Amino acid sequence: MNTYTCRRDKNSFASTFDNLRGSATSLARVIAFIGTVGSGKSTHMKILYSRLRRSGFKVKMGFLKTGNLFAFILEILLAKISTRKRRNVSPIRALLEERPTLFRRIFRLWLGLDLVSITLKFFIYVYLPLRLGYIVLFEEYIPAVISDYIYLSRIIGFPLRTNSFAINYPLRLMKSCGPTQIIFLDAKDDELKRRWKLRGSPDERKDYLQMQRTLLLRIARELSSYGLIHIDTEAKTLAEVQKLIMTQILVKD
Repeated sequence: MNTYTCRRDKNSFASTFDNLRGSATSLARVIAFIGTVGSGKSTHMKILYSRLRRSGFKVKMGFLKTGNLFAFILEILLAKISTRKRRNVSPIRALLEERPTLFRRIFRLWLGLDLVSITLKFFIYVYLPLRLGYIVLFEEYIPAVISDYIYLSRIIGFPLRTNSFAINYPLRLMKSCGPTQIIFLDAKDDELKRRWKLRGSPDERKDYLQMQRTLLLRIARELSSYGLIHIDTEAKTLAEVQKLIMTQILVKD
């Protein structure tokens, strides 16, 4: 029986964050929620955001992945022109599955537009808030951007080199904002499919899930400044997952 429910402990960790100031323990300034599609990233980021706000912290929350702003506009235009209409399927997935040759031809342009868009979004939603004293919570973040670039390039037969600008530039952005705590969430395929159905999402590609559990996980482990927090959300309540998160995100000064 699935136990990933909305049952919460109202008083759980109520004093954890209140006692941080003046202690030898603190929070990372950037906390990223990464993992498989449907594993609970958005849910747990929002819960942590609310608890930090209630404890008096200045917090910003956001989402950063591929297909931003200008690149997304290009995806929509190409998908409308060259692919059939598919309910709840993203433009880039439609292009990959129906017009991979076309996407390969415009991949460099799409990649350039996405890097420009990510730069703007990173500056506004990460760099500036950090300079203003905020803690920043992000879903996906730079590790997901890099792994998606590599995944897409392999599908269309245009593999990116490890020293390519498309990989190293996002890494430089991430490093410019100091240490990052990464939380990787996952669940078994059957449970993920149940959650996709509940929220009306299409089934995710198997090769994409495999990429998230291998390449993305490896990148996340390498880039997490304080050790990766890896949690299986399948057989746990929201409260239990939050307990695991909040007992592991505290950093020794």
